[in-house]
Amino acid sequence: MRHGSKPTIRDVAKTAGVSLTTVSYVLSGRSGGTTRISQPTQDRVHAAVRELGYVPNRAARGMRRGRTELVAVAVADLEQPWDRALATAGARLLVQRGYQPVILLGDGWRQFMLSGGADGVILGLGADAGDAETLTELARRGVAQLVISDTMQPAGFDVLAPGTGETGGPAAVPGPGSEALFERAVAMLLGRLHGQTPAGGIRADVGA
Repeated sequence: MRHGSKPTIRDVAKTAGVSLTTVSYVLSGRSGGTTRISQPTQDRVHAAVRELGYVPNRAARGMRRGRTELVAVAVADLEQPWDRALATAGARLLVQRGYQPVILLGDGWRQFMLSGGADGVILGLGADAGDAETLTELARRGVAQLVISDTMQPAGFDVLAPGTGETGGPAAVPGPGSEALFERAVAMLLGRLHGQTPAGGIRADVGA
């Protein structure tokens, strides 16, 4: 951290000796659930926050711009390699683009997003028919959504079709195309946030 500059979430991660994903997960208050971050790790993150004087400025920016400056990345289980890779890449790429990432696990993403918890969400947990009502309602509200799926069709949200088996799930592992997939997902989501995407949504292949 440069002298005189405000500490960032990256500074917190470096000081605590953990990943950006872990910091985001701890600060969002979702340290339980399927994947549990140990108490010593949580303590290190909070200690780094106090030491650096880190204060997320998303609230002030949100009041000025009508946004939270938060983007959620929803996955099923951080114990699974593919989900963990998506969460890690998403957190890194979003921070680089000026957004605060929030990692959500399982069905909890629905309540979080419906309560206005973030400006947009990358849904990488294998969305199915059970998510359709939430996706439709969020689209009606103008919330940016990017769904990673080979089967879903856009309907006020965007769909990124891996086309190569690069989808989440208990047995999934990151493949050679994973990084390109994650980068494309973030780019598409931010494109919608910035009003660059048709209202009805688009469907794209990661290789396109």
